[in-house]
Amino acid sequence: MNLSRRQLIAVLAGGAGAFAATGTGALGALGARALQGTDQGPASIGEVLRSANGELRVQLVVNPGTAIVNGSAVAGLSTYNGEFPAPTLVVRPGDRMRIRLLNNGSTITNLHFHGMHVSPRGHQDNVFIEVDPGEVHEYDVKIPRDHPGGLFWYHPHHHTESGPQVWAGLSGLIIVEGGASLLPQVRGLRRQSLALREGGLGPDGSWADYTTLSTDATELYVNGMLNPRISIRPGETQFWQIGNIGVATYYALGLDDHEFTVVEEDGAMVWRTWQTDTLIMPPGKRYGVLVTARRGRGTVRLRQLGYDQGKAQWPARPLMRMRITGDQDRSVSVPTHLADPPGWLTAKIANRRVLTLSQDIVEGESQFYIDGLIFDELTFKDVIKVRLGTTEEWVIRNASSKMAGSPENEEHPFHIHVNDFVVVERGDWDPLTNKTSNRKAAPMRSYSDTETIPWNAYMRFRTHFADYTGRSVYHCHLLFHEDHGMMGAFDIVDANGEGAGPGQHLPSHH
Repeated sequence: MNLSRRQLIAVLAGGAGAFAATGTGALGALGARALQGTDQGPASIGEVLRSANGELRVQLVVNPGTAIVNGSAVAGLSTYNGEFPAPTLVVRPGDRMRIRLLNNGSTITNLHFHGMHVSPRGHQDNVFIEVDPGEVHEYDVKIPRDHPGGLFWYHPHHHTESGPQVWAGLSGLIIVEGGASLLPQVRGLRRQSLALREGGLGPDGSWADYTTLSTDATELYVNGMLNPRISIRPGETQFWQIGNIGVATYYALGLDDHEFTVVEEDGAMVWRTWQTDTLIMPPGKRYGVLVTARRGRGTVRLRQLGYDQGKAQWPARPLMRMRITGDQDRSVSVPTHLADPPGWLTAKIANRRVLTLSQDIVEGESQFYIDGLIFDELTFKDVIKVRLGTTEEWVIRNASSKMAGSPENEEHPFHIHVNDFVVVERGDWDPLTNKTSNRKAAPMRSYSDTETIPWNAYMRFRTHFADYTGRSVYHCHLLFHEDHGMMGAFDIVDANGEGAGPGQHLPSHH
């Protein structure tokens, strides 16, 4: 939804939430500058590390200290290899990612490969790995040969530390080659990789703590820059892969006088394309789109149109310039139908589950729940057991509303690891009466791994647990919410009921 360019503050009870309220002074002054921004150079994605001979072998060093942000040295960050944003990893289906993670930071960390269909066990996408300060961990991630091509990303996922570490700079893109880029109409087009994330400077010019900034005092970066530019020829079609790799910002993306043709969503080619003038992108969301420049030269803006997330209202502001220049070029278009939906969508449903998201204020602190439990309270009996090779249907309900006694009306972006899902229905849900209304079938035109549930609403999806056993998690991708409890665990088990595996534990006090 669109908002006017207002100075809207996310007021957080007890000082806790996605961002804390800010008064006047240095940070308040920063807010006015953030809305206008400064024009920077080309929107380069920075360092790109590519696989070779079936393997990507890299070292990622967690580096606390100073990094170049928007052309200037900024202290107080924590980056991979000193880069902001982090290096982009480019791999192919069937590759192995051998990543040596060296933690030079002061807190426990690890790696999560968001959206990728890889094993949650051992030294792969195991979010229960703990890499202590000063230690090294060797990841060996085997990408299946039939892995979809598209845009993914990596970031830390140690419980209670995800938000602060991503905010400080620890997130980067992963491109799996293939997908829509191999379509005959798309192959050969100029590609743009756009990493969206938030940040901000404190009164001393160093990187601010993310619990101290309001939404209007938060800078929105594209590839680590404020208002960078790209060039496009009149009539030219480009392929843009856009990822929200930040902590909490909801984007409503619009491009002046242009439309997006969606060809990828959450790392997979869509089955049916669609056109839209607005892309809604909660934290963790990715899209691959075709953009065709209008005839005639000039400059247009990619904009944050403004978004009301409930507790936080994100003001409108420019994000990037698109300069239309040069000789006339040829436009391309793609068919509406690109692929068939998977057969498991119509398979027998093995289990139907209902999960409820909620929040409260406990002793002055915001607390977030799934089915009335915070992640730290989980025991073995609370872990969902799913059978390998089965299809399940889950309903995710949002009770974060004042109607239900919550302190806030708030949307939540729901994310599940290992296997993505297909949304089949949305509607309203009354948490007081447990009745649904306005039920509408979803278009079922693509996979998803991150989807928003509005307050007093629900989402129904189907997911197929293929290829891997092991323990993983589902959670709200507003990382403050995840760190403060809105996360659950599930085990994918084989026919003998085995699957969690060693080292895939619950919070330490269990």
